[in-house]
Amino acid sequence: NGSIQKLYAEDTNLIVFQESKVSRALIDKDAIYSAEGGGSVTSSNLVIGQIIPYAGNFGISKNPESFAVYGYRKYFTDRKRGCVLRLTTGGEIIEISGYGMHDFFRDQLTQDGITRIVGGWDNHTKNYILSIQTASGYSTTSFDEGVQGWTSFFSFKPSFMFSLTSTFFTTGSDYTDEESRPVTAACKLYQHYGSASYANFYEKEYDSTVTVVLNSSPSTVKVFKTVNYEG
Repeated sequence: NGSIQKLYAEDTNLIVFQESKVSRALIDKDAIYSAEGGGSVTSSNLVIGQIIPYAGNFGISKNPESFAVYGYRKYFTDRKRGCVLRLTTGGEIIEISGYGMHDFFRDQLTQDGITRIVGGWDNHTKNYILSIQTASGYSTTSFDEGVQGWTSFFSFKPSFMFSLTSTFFTTGSDYTDEESRPVTAACKLYQHYGSASYANFYEKEYDSTVTVVLNSSPSTVKVFKTVNYEG
């Protein structure tokens, strides 16, 4: 299943992320099974117990920096399979890139020249932020559990992301933005949502746009039970 790229300790379990598989193991205890098949847990000198793989042929490839966690939900990418994944509390691996963005992430994650795939949890908006970076460009997006979808693109290129209480921080990296303007942000710590103006990242002001999808597939006959418009 490839090399071990990341280890994450959760309560008394250890989650092992390999290139092509995700597994769990008991820490500082071992499961003893009787002849009848009943199981019990007893104290043991073993550091890591039996390795139990999660269902699905998914791994973290060689991008452990895409990992982010909130509560018991773990987010990561599998570049080899061109998808973004979530490991749930029940041990199910769900392909969240399939929520309306399958083609986009398939093309982004399988392209040549990827340098980093940075993931982080934004505790301010409760979103998973993912930045796919190449030598010539980048794409930073957010996933919202509340709507089960990818809600926004961002104009910043982070090198690291983390949250402290309800505040979201990133460290920047020097790059050229979408309008070919140089942005000097390396080795600086930035607090997001602290500015009075929106779309202000790393001391650069960007334009905000909203794309409205109205009546997609117009040739298909649809019945709307409720239609509400405000404007």
